[in-house]
Amino acid sequence: MITLPSQIASFAAKQREKADKLRAQHGIEPQSWYRITNAADSDEAEVMLYDEVGGWFGATADQFIADLRGITAPSLRVRINSPGGSVFEGIAIANALRSHPANVTVQVDGIAASIASVIAMAGDRIEMAPNTMLMIHDASGVCLGNASDMEEMAELLDLISDNIADAYAARAGGTREQWRARMRAETWYLPEDAVEAGLADEATKAPKTATPAEEPDEDEPEPVMHRSFDLTAYGYTGPKHDEPKPAPPPAAPESQPQLVISIADILDEDTVAKLRAAVAAQPEPAAPTVEDTASGVHHTATENSAWDGPAAVSAMPNDKATLRYCHAWYDPDGDPDAKSSYKFPHHRKNGGPANLAACRNGLARLDSADIPESERDGVRRHLQAHLDDAKSSDDRTDNEPTAAIEEPPADETETWADLVAALIPDDADDWSALVSNLIEPDTSSSAATA
Repeated sequence: MITLPSQIASFAAKQREKADKLRAQHGIEPQSWYRITNAADSDEAEVMLYDEVGGWFGATADQFIADLRGITAPSLRVRINSPGGSVFEGIAIANALRSHPANVTVQVDGIAASIASVIAMAGDRIEMAPNTMLMIHDASGVCLGNASDMEEMAELLDLISDNIADAYAARAGGTREQWRARMRAETWYLPEDAVEAGLADEATKAPKTATPAEEPDEDEPEPVMHRSFDLTAYGYTGPKHDEPKPAPPPAAPESQPQLVISIADILDEDTVAKLRAAVAAQPEPAAPTVEDTASGVHHTATENSAWDGPAAVSAMPNDKATLRYCHAWYDPDGDPDAKSSYKFPHHRKNGGPANLAACRNGLARLDSADIPESERDGVRRHLQAHLDDAKSSDDRTDNEPTAAIEEPPADETETWADLVAALIPDDADDWSALVSNLIEPDTSSSAATA
C-alpha cells in the first residue's frame, strides 16, 4: 500500500494558482500551446502539441480536454514537439487521449521530452519522424520550507517518478526499477533506439529525393506537346507583341488659317455657369460590388458546452434565415435553403446562443477550409467576436439603426436637356444660321471648329 504525501491533494491546485497570479502580475495572457484542426468534418483530426505543457506561462489541460471531446473523427493524429512541462497537466492529457474513442496515432515531429514522452505513450501507435528524439528523466520540483517540507517534497517526487516509470513499463515492458534507473540517467533515444527499447512502433523514413533530369541535347528537336492547357484562368493571354505605334495626324498646311470659337463667347454668363455645374455634378460610375459571403459579425449569448457539428446541422430546418444565422459562411452559388451551401456552424437554432467550442473548432480549421481566400478574414472576425463576447458578463445584441439616404427632389435638379435647350435662341431658324453669322465674309475658305 502506498501512502500519499499530505501535499499531493493540493499540490496541483497551488501550482495553477501560482501560475494565474504570476501571469496577472506581469500582464501575460495564457498562451495556447496546442492546435486542433479538421475536428468535425474529416476522417482524421489532427492535434499539434508544439510548446511546453502547462507551466507558468502556458494554458492548463482543462480547455484542451474540452476541445478534445468535440472531435468526432474516427482517427486522431497527435503531433508532438514539446520539451515537457507540468506533470499533472501531462498526465491529464494522456488519460484524455487514452479514453478517446478515436484510433490515436502519436507522431513525434521534433522532441518528446519529460512529460511529453508520457503523453506519447498514450497513443495506440507511436511513430518517430527522421532525426527526432525522445527523452525520459526523473521528476523535479521546487520547494520552500523547513527540513520536514523538503523530505515530504522528496517523497512526492519519488512517487511521481515511480508513476511515470510504470507508464513506460506498461508500454515497453520491463520493471519499474529498470525504467527508474534509465530515468535517473536522463536517457535520450533516437528513432531507431526508441523502437528497439519498445517506446515507439516505427521510425519513419525520409521521402526519397527525386532523380535529377538529364540535360536535353541542344541539337534534338523539342517534343511535340500532345495536350494543351487553357492558361487564361491564370491571366495568360499569349506572348506579347510590340504594337505598332500609331502614325501622327497630318499637320495642317501653314497656309490654311483656322477659326477657333469658344462656345462661352456666344452664351450668357448664367447659361455657362449652369453648364459647368451640370458637368461637375455628373456622378462617377460606381465600382462593381463583390458579394460578401461571410456572415456579418453579430453579438449573441454564448454557451460553453460540448459540440457535435453534424448532429447540430442535422437538427436545423432547411430554412434560409435559420441557416444564415447558425453558420459563419454560405456559398452564393448554392441553394440558399440547402444545408450543403453553408459552412462553420456554431448556433443550434435561429436566435440561439453561440457555442464556444464550435467557434474554436471553426477557427482551427479555417485555414484549410474550401472557401475563397478573400472570405477567411470575415469568417475569422465573426467567430472571434463570439469568443470575445464570452469574456464579458453581459450579452450584447445588434440594434444599431441604419441611416436612410435622402434623394434630392426631382423638380429641384435641371436636366441636361433643359440646359442644352437654352443654348438655341427661340428666334434662330437653326444652328447653322447661328454659326454662319460668326464667320467674316472675306474668310469663307477658313475651317470652323467648336
